[in-house]
Amino acid sequence: MLDDKTIRVTVPATAMYDLDQMQKIQREVLGRLGCPACCSGFDIRFDLARRFMVDEDLVVRPMDELA
Repeated sequence: MLDDKTIRVTVPATAMYDLDQMQKIQREVLGRLGCPACCSGFDIRFDLARRFMVDEDLVVRPMDELA
């Protein structure tokens, strides 16, 4: 069950397996939560992006690019 302290972050595979990019993502998320160096009190769940949309030209894009 998710509560108000559970944070879900969907990350593309290109970033998920790159330590430098994941650290940058973590810094940005923590900064938005109020403290760029601390995650205490939050349950941060990093999910691999798995939803894609294919347009009429058969171009595949992650769903988050369409928002």
